[in-house]
Amino acid sequence: MKLLKTLSTSLFIIALSGGYVTATEPLNNTEVVKKADIKNFAAHSNLVYSAAQPSKEQLKQLSKADVKHVINLRGANEQDWDEGEFVQALGMDYHALPISGAQDITVENARNLASLLKKLNGEPVLVHCASSNRVGALVAISAHEDGLSVDEALEKGRRWGMKSLESKVRDIISK
Repeated sequence: MKLLKTLSTSLFIIALSGGYVTATEPLNNTEVVKKADIKNFAAHSNLVYSAAQPSKEQLKQLSKADVKHVINLRGANEQDWDEGEFVQALGMDYHALPISGAQDITVENARNLASLLKKLNGEPVLVHCASSNRVGALVAISAHEDGLSVDEALEKGRRWGMKSLESKVRDIISK
């Protein structure tokens, strides 16, 4: 009985000090993810991030920050190591959506990425390609499909990393 009383008192003190996490708080921490220092990193919420290609060490840091999913837009011929195997060994889920170049920047592929992100909604996810340019391009197309104007969609794509593919995206969404 004394042990139960001590345990109850300890839990009460921890709760009062704020040393607990409620079920509604996300486990990951954007600041921890930012410290991984991945090139072209951008946080779009406390759960969705975009970036250039992370290194193995950066992927380890993401797993420690409770990122649950990695979506890789790079084609298989672009990498000389098995990112999927490595990510899964770290306890994260790996999703490959190969966008090998400008020819793969399409409405269909934008819908595929949007669908995957929607499916993972509520779970921490990193979306990347080599530079984040393809990520931003597909997000811009999706944003336009969701009702944003051409200029608003392009701006959103830039926030997600789009640079050199902007003219390609403009052609697609201006039709």
